[in-house]
Amino acid sequence: MPDESQPPDKQQPLELIPDFSYESRHEFVEKLAYKLWEQRGRPLGSPDVDWFAAEQAVYSSLAASGMITPSPNDRQNMREKIYR
Repeated sequence: MPDESQPPDKQQPLELIPDFSYESRHEFVEKLAYKLWEQRGRPLGSPDVDWFAAEQAVYSSLAASGMITPSPNDRQNMREKIYR
């Protein structure tokens, strides 16, 4: 089990299951965003920061695994590629 007291950039890489559905990806992002929020000390009024960081982590993992092909305009289409 990874040390949850480590900052997000020191955590082990995410392990994703290649065939999980849209709902599972959404749930994964949701749980990761919550974990990131907890690690930041549960600040008020900043849910988008953790949600976006979670989506970026999931996108990076999907790209690294070859499940999606990154392209130059992915910053704008990241959500579409994650939740496809």
